[in-house]
Amino acid sequence: METVTENEKIEAKRNVKFDLEKGEIRVLGVRCFLIDPIPSCEKVDRMFGTGAEVIVHNMGFEFGYRFFDSITRNNPEKTRENLLTELVAAAPELGFGAVNITTARENPPMVKVTVKNPAAKTVKGSQKQLAGSFWAGVLSKYFDKQLTCKDFAYDEKKDELSWVIST
Repeated sequence: METVTENEKIEAKRNVKFDLEKGEIRVLGVRCFLIDPIPSCEKVDRMFGTGAEVIVHNMGFEFGYRFFDSITRNNPEKTRENLLTELVAAAPELGFGAVNITTARENPPMVKVTVKNPAAKTVKGSQKQLAGSFWAGVLSKYFDKQLTCKDFAYDEKKDELSWVIST
């Protein structure tokens, strides 16, 4: 009888794979790379003012939309619901913090997103768009409807960033 170690159990649950030999990170079969985007947001804010939010939103949205599209194509045996659940579970490993998504309404879609220990701890400038726009892109692909993020709030005591994604 074969014994499964605790590390093997944890690895089997992970949605993020780190392959040090190949030097790559894969999330549900899609290759990624990690960066600290906060300094880039600060630079873009200084260069473009409020226009930086539009730039970061469009980049984050497109990334989230295409990322979820790639995940669904790479995992045809899984439902979109299951893939969304797995992506949310992978969020801490991707540096987003602990993400919680609550669907308030399906038609038209309205989703409340909260992130415990977010990378961006502010609602000023383009930083708030980092996570918000990514998840707006993911959920736009998921619901097959153009959505956007709005109503950002940060609770310093809870260390929690929240927003709404809707039409």
